[in-house]
Amino acid sequence: MLGTLRRNWGWIVFRGALALALGVVSFLFPLSALFAFATVFAAYAGVDGILSLVAAVRGARRKEERWWTYVLRGIIGIATAVLFVLMPAAMTAGYALVTLIMLAVWAIVTGALEIAAAVTLRKVIRGEWLMGLSGALSVALGIMIVVLLVIDPLTTLPSAAWVIGTYAIIAGVVLLGLGFKLRRA
Repeated sequence: MLGTLRRNWGWIVFRGALALALGVVSFLFPLSALFAFATVFAAYAGVDGILSLVAAVRGARRKEERWWTYVLRGIIGIATAVLFVLMPAAMTAGYALVTLIMLAVWAIVTGALEIAAAVTLRKVIRGEWLMGLSGALSVALGIMIVVLLVIDPLTTLPSAAWVIGTYAIIAGVVLLGLGFKLRRA
């Protein structure tokens, strides 16, 4: 797995840059966050899914590496993006709550997969905690959205942009740190 991560450090940096862009857009358009977020998040999830599949194909070259987590992450990201593309108006207006629930599930599942990868790498590389932290931030975002939706769903919809923006900026910085650390590994 370390070999796959080293070879794909640039993709991890790219994911970090995309996360930073997602965070900035979420803060710039808070009043129209649902539509802006749907568009940016669909692109982010789709590109992240494609990049995860690229990493999986590269990782499959070595049978001892656990490349299947990248396949699963890629499928989840692409499926999420396709849903946003097929129903942009419905996803941003009528199904805004469903959108946030999908985001929460995506964040929790992909975060858990990143934590699993970090645990696998703990004895192999230094800085695996950055991958674990990225996964933990993703899981925390998912849980935070669920809690906010339960407490007050109507207030949560407009404030979700700031929650998502904060997560994206922090996760972007962490992914950039991980990518550059892997480059030096």
